[in-house]
Amino acid sequence: MVDDIMIKKTLFEKYEYWMEFSKMKINAKIWILLAIFSSLIIGVVSYFVLDYLLNEFTLLPFALSISLFFFIIGLPYFKAMNIINSCEENFSMALKQMADVLRAGDTYESSLREVANSDYGRLSEEFNNSLRMLEDGENLENSLSILSERIDSKLIRRTMVIVLEAIKAGGSLADILEEISEDIRDLRKIENSRRANTTMQFAFMLVAGAVISPAIFGEITGVMELFSKVALSMSDVSQAEVIAMQNFMYLVSQAYLIIQVIATGLLMAIIRYGKFNKSILYVPALILVSFIFYYGVLFVARFMFVIK
Repeated sequence: MVDDIMIKKTLFEKYEYWMEFSKMKINAKIWILLAIFSSLIIGVVSYFVLDYLLNEFTLLPFALSISLFFFIIGLPYFKAMNIINSCEENFSMALKQMADVLRAGDTYESSLREVANSDYGRLSEEFNNSLRMLEDGENLENSLSILSERIDSKLIRRTMVIVLEAIKAGGSLADILEEISEDIRDLRKIENSRRANTTMQFAFMLVAGAVISPAIFGEITGVMELFSKVALSMSDVSQAEVIAMQNFMYLVSQAYLIIQVIATGLLMAIIRYGKFNKSILYVPALILVSFIFYYGVLFVARFMFVIK
């Protein structure tokens, strides 16, 4: 039952949870509207500014718009995931401390109080909330179930299921907590080792997707501009046809660049965390960096080819 609590929530309900859990004191619908309007405004403003500065077709305003949208929409998720990761990091030590308190002959409530009074950050705060529920007359099972619901972590939810089953069965909870604590510590070591082992692949995807590929596209665009200038001077092709061809070239290259960067962000998230949703952390920054390198190389190519 506990393990299905967060799964049964809709996407918007989970988004509301992320905002509330990360203590962002703003309504979720207002925040989403803010993301939409902010991205539209930056898109329109950047369109006119870049049209004046570049005087050419560009998807950069669209890229800026979706980058800002992803950043604002992903901020609550990013903050909530950081808090949840902190709770998981401290969870092993918290369980070990609870086991020590129970071995000393104290009650479940005393073990919760020890964790609540310790320096485990947000985890101590959540244990303190459960402790207050116990003091207000709530039973232990419900207070721990609500704690596992509050922290959207499969690790913590499944651990609480085991703890609650052990309490019902009347077994030695101290021994169980210590065994779980050791298992969690080993699991975290494996996860950290996995991230360390994928550092090279992660760095390769970052450099290839945000630097090398945009630079190649910028150089190719510069060469194609040179060919179009040559075609204009050596044939009966009109200037309007050349401009239309260049705009089509800009559209294809920059649209492919955006799609490729989004795909790179998805792959980076899979390599690093094994989850697609983590890509929301990378996509906005990757889009901006890729366009910086794209236009940087394009301007260099124009200077080399004397394209005016």
